Amino acid sequence: MIRINYTRQVLHLVAFLLIQIPLLHRFILFDVAFGFFYVGFILFLPLGVNRNITMVIALLSGLLVDVFSNTPGIHASACVFLALVKDYWYLASIGDYEEDINISWNHLKLWGSVKFLIPLILAHHIIIFTIENDGLSGFFSLMNKIFLSTLYTFVVVFTVSLLISPRERRM
Repeated sequence: MIRINYTRQVLHLVAFLLIQIPLLHRFILFDVAFGFFYVGFILFLPLGVNRNITMVIALLSGLLVDVFSNTPGIHASACVFLALVKDYWYLASIGDYEEDINISWNHLKLWGSVKFLIPLILAHHIIIFTIENDGLSGFFSLMNKIFLSTLYTFVVVFTVSLLISPRERRM
């Protein structure tokens, strides 16, 4: 049976959203790269959490970002997709699936983080920017925005994962 510290998860969600909405929502690199830091909360939810609960959490966090971003349901749909495929992607990319794994830097290390996080962040950004762009018009500028935003989001999410992991087990 999975052991989840719900208080810690709620605090993480609040922290992710408080950093995303007032700060990173307005911090755009080179007028192209957007940081969607809140995605990290969904990606670092422990494995084995009931998928329905994960999808509801993803929907609500995405809707909250949508309200402040004036994007009607775009973030919510991308977050629900992440919640749907996260556990399957973990199994495919990392392979050692246990019901009570807390996904963190301690568990993934650098290469595991790259294999697990980047494709999911990329999928999230493809959904958001393709819907926002109304399709694939301006293909190269769209791909540039997706690629740079994916790198920016990965660096922020990876850094936060490194910072919030327990220090005694980090090495």
